[in-house]
Amino acid sequence: MWSKIDRVMVNSIWSSLSLQAHVHFSNPGAFSNHYMASIYIGPRQDRAKRSFKFFNMEDDHSGFLKLISKKWAAHISDSCIYILCKRLNFLKGPLYKLNRLHFSHISERVARAESELDCHQTLL
Repeated sequence: MWSKIDRVMVNSIWSSLSLQAHVHFSNPGAFSNHYMASIYIGPRQDRAKRSFKFFNMEDDHSGFLKLISKKWAAHISDSCIYILCKRLNFLKGPLYKLNRLHFSHISERVARAESELDCHQTLL
């Protein structure tokens, strides 16, 4: 069984330096089971706003296909790649809103569903 057990560890002083580090493990080769670790260190860079990521749960929502059809049908005339980019851009806001309204705060929803289940089971 092959497994990667090599690690890179830092202490609290290192983590307080506000440096960004990236570790690369190279291929161990034929005669070793240890990966050589290369650490790249640089100034911490502010991350850009995270882009919306599509998850399969949205397509289970009853209004999902209607939303897609409505936004995709917008008339745009230009090159094919421009039309695609504009249509995807039109979908970004509504899909983000759909995700926030119906699929966020999962732990709270689970707790609420468990509470409702307990309530129904005690009524029987």
